[in-house]
Amino acid sequence: MDNQEMSDSSGKYKKPLAIIGSLLIIALIVVAALMSNKDKNEKVVVEYNDADVPLDALPYSSTVVPGEEGELIIPEVLQTAVVTVPGANPIIPDGTVMTVSGSPVQNDAAPLSADAPQQTPPIAPEQLSASAINLTVSGGIWTPAEFTVKAGAPITLALTVDDDNHHFFLFNDPSLQAVVVGLSPHETRALTFNAPEQVGEYSFSCNVPGHADRGEKGKMLVR
Repeated sequence: MDNQEMSDSSGKYKKPLAIIGSLLIIALIVVAALMSNKDKNEKVVVEYNDADVPLDALPYSSTVVPGEEGELIIPEVLQTAVVTVPGANPIIPDGTVMTVSGSPVQNDAAPLSADAPQQTPPIAPEQLSASAINLTVSGGIWTPAEFTVKAGAPITLALTVDDDNHHFFLFNDPSLQAVVVGLSPHETRALTFNAPEQVGEYSFSCNVPGHADRGEKGKMLVR
């Protein structure tokens, strides 16, 4: 084969090789981007002593599970979160109430769904924080029947039954349909959520048949 033939033969292969090389580079870039995105979304592992959200303080529906040798797996966004009552949703530093999977709580989600604020298990009064808004139902009335909150602020409602009946607290506005708490006689539960951004009055009541008619209702004032 003379020099001219070798040159032509070499030229025939250079173009396909260049195309294959370009495709490989593009593929590597795409894989790197996907891996980078995965790293941003995957959960991280921290030691129990370093976790700002202890396992027993998260809602019972938590997907957070203990790892090996005292490790706790929590979404990265929750590493600086706090809870005001054991079992309530965590609050991140900007005041947003979060689900345990690391997304903002939705007040208009289906009640008791993963995106809704979660009611705590039964708790003792001494477990309540000083910032909690305490409501008690007894003898057919809520006390207090009216309270005021700041628009958009994270709030924790602590609800206590002081009689022998079952009660079901809810707001009547569809924008707060996920904010519900079911209570047994002589029980206290709490729930953390962000107050509506829209100022105004939001009525609440007990959904047990006949209870609202006898006076178990009130309103939250958003200012």
